[in-house]
Amino acid sequence: MAQANATATAMHLPAVDSGTTILTTLGYLCLLLGVIFLAYYLLKKLGIQGWGVQGGPGGPRLMSRLMLGNRQCLAVVRFRDRDLLLGVTEERVSLLTEVEAGDGDEPAPAPRSFAALLKRGTENES
Repeated sequence: MAQANATATAMHLPAVDSGTTILTTLGYLCLLLGVIFLAYYLLKKLGIQGWGVQGGPGGPRLMSRLMLGNRQCLAVVRFRDRDLLLGVTEERVSLLTEVEAGDGDEPAPAPRSFAALLKRGTENES
């Protein structure tokens, strides 16, 4: 039994510097978070959205959006050579009007006043 105690006391565990271990772990954590944020930034900058969704020339595309309130907006969406004016609220999405899409990708320039917008809208209906 004396020999077992002598063997147990002769075997030493390596000393662990907990300060260095904690700093090393925090360093790796910061590096990992930096890589994650860099990847997120690059994906957002490159415009890669919805990896599983296959977009194409006929796919829906948001042309313009006008915020009306906290969670309410009007959105112009181009889908299959049609421009759709959608009313979007927290509860639903409603189709307000649908017209043939113009030749250009850019929407028409915005009128300077509501009266000009109303006049342009009534001229197109006539």
